[in-house]
Amino acid sequence: MEFLNFLIILCAGWLLWRRPERERLAFGLLVASCLLMALLFLIGTHTSLVPGLNL
Repeated sequence: MEFLNFLIILCAGWLLWRRPERERLAFGLLVASCLLMALLFLIGTHTSLVPGLNL
């Protein structure tokens, strides 16, 4: 998944470099990449966000 995220960021950079008129699409890809990073972080740390309690 991290490689997919890297490819999304790379595509956004390529769009800005080669096709500046597609800036809106590149920004959308960057937002999608940030959301994917946040989702992967939350999935990876869901057990450590709230520590286990002994009741």
